[in-house]
Amino acid sequence: MTTFEHFNRELASIDMEIARLAQLCGVRMLEPGVAEAVLRGDSSMCSSDNPLAWEKLRGLLVLHYHVVSEAAATDGVEAAAEGVRKALESVRERMNPKQQ
Repeated sequence: MTTFEHFNRELASIDMEIARLAQLCGVRMLEPGVAEAVLRGDSSMCSSDNPLAWEKLRGLLVLHYHVVSEAAATDGVEAAAEGVRKALESVRERMNPKQQ
C-alpha cells in the first residue's frame, strides 16, 4: 500500500467518525467557520448536549488537520488536497446514501 493510499484510508476513517460525532452533537461541520469554532473549543453551535462526543469530535478534528499536514509534507499539497476531497466525498456518500 502506498503512502497516498494509506493517507486516504486513514483520513476517510477519521472523517467518518467526525461526521458521526457531529451528528450526535448537532454540529453542522460543513458550514463556514464551524470547524474553526470547534477547534477553538466553542461548543455554542451544538444543538445537543453530549460532552463526551464533543471532546472526541474536537480531538478527531485536530487529528484530521495533523494527518493532512503530514500528508502535505510527505506527498505534496496537491496530493493531500485530493485526499481530503476523496475523504469528504466518501463521507457524504455514506452519510447520505442515494435512494433507489
